Amino acid sequence: MAASDLDQIAQRNVRAFTLFRMFFSARFYYPVYALLFLDYGLTLEQFGLLNGIWAATIVLLEVPSGALADTLGRRKLLIATGIFMVLEMLVLLVAPIDGGAVLFSLFVLNRVLSGAAEAAASGADEALAYDSLKAAGQEHRWGHVLERVQRDTSLAFFVAMMVGAAVYDAELVNAVLRLFGSAQVVVSEQLIKVPIFLSLLSSLVVLAMALRMQEAPLKAHVSVRATLARSLRQSVAAGQWIWLTAFPFGVILAAMVVDSVVRQFLTLASEYWNVIELPIASYGLIGSGMALMGVFVPRVARILADTYSPVQNFVFVGVSVLLGLMGLTMALPYWGILPTILLYASIQMTGYFVSRYLNETAPSEQRATVLSFRGLSTNFVYGAVAMLYAGLIVSIRADHLQVVEGAAAAVEDAVFVESLGWFPGFFLVLSLCVFLSHRLRFGR
Repeated sequence: MAASDLDQIAQRNVRAFTLFRMFFSARFYYPVYALLFLDYGLTLEQFGLLNGIWAATIVLLEVPSGALADTLGRRKLLIATGIFMVLEMLVLLVAPIDGGAVLFSLFVLNRVLSGAAEAAASGADEALAYDSLKAAGQEHRWGHVLERVQRDTSLAFFVAMMVGAAVYDAELVNAVLRLFGSAQVVVSEQLIKVPIFLSLLSSLVVLAMALRMQEAPLKAHVSVRATLARSLRQSVAAGQWIWLTAFPFGVILAAMVVDSVVRQFLTLASEYWNVIELPIASYGLIGSGMALMGVFVPRVARILADTYSPVQNFVFVGVSVLLGLMGLTMALPYWGILPTILLYASIQMTGYFVSRYLNETAPSEQRATVLSFRGLSTNFVYGAVAMLYAGLIVSIRADHLQVVEGAAAAVEDAVFVESLGWFPGFFLVLSLCVFLSHRLRFGR
């Protein structure tokens, strides 16, 4: 193939990769994620179960999806990602509000499709774009490409958060309608599926970009079974290395503790904003502002990593998380947003520390597998914590059986606030158990 043709393919793939990542990552329902699930008619315990199902799907499909990408081709996995995303949005659009068992079943299907999309896209988009640049002799541009993709994805995320929250706020929508001279009035129930519809449009862009990409033919045919077996052996070897090596074992344990607890709250963030009496239209602004912390938090994390030991840095993060979780328990109107800043900053710092320490420690031939093992382990523990949270909600609700007619919403808020009170203790106990386990296994 001529050099000019390879250049054109590389440019086309880079543009498609950028748009693919932008529209896949930035979904319009994110700012009202938990609130939307509850407004559909689901309970808090069902919400926790669904998050556990989503995480379990990713864990189960992560290794097979990587093997399929190596065997069948990355473009096919990206096309599958687009199809899964379209289907997951369509399932939510047809799901009936307050649909009981049918509603929950459709949301289970949605979470499985969403997890399958995440697993299929994991790494395949970057690998295809990088390989096309390498084939054109332009792999030196990869750093600039990643920088632009991250910048454009952040911008898309900002827009999606702002728009998704705005179209979910009936008061704001009615104000806009009046501004344009319309006498129509909408109620909150009519807006539940609007962010889903906008995300469906995004999923169509994702599918279109996957179809637009081009990939070089596979050099040699390897059976799916052989590739799966090789991937499984690599994962087992990486797991054994982590298990037998004190430092990466401790790093991954720390990541599992911080990620599982903080991410569990982040999935509930929109319900928390509702409890502390923030207007729905502000959810997008809050989410966007928290995301923009990613501009300077990694710089602070780099300075801490250069100055202090890993143990000191993870202790610092752990104390920050504990203080943030303790602040949540007060659920202060408006001011309750302050402790969440600690949680957002802590999980961003944890991401930097874990990536840096594992990349510096892992053998080169196992580095990618070790990093994917980190994702498997954190998603596994997150799923387990989500299941525990669902059980906690069932237990707390059992103490609130005397529900006054017409006050169901108030009871749900009370159950949610009471559940927040368990977060600090759970995080502290989990951290101590992990610390003692590592100390007993490896000593100092």
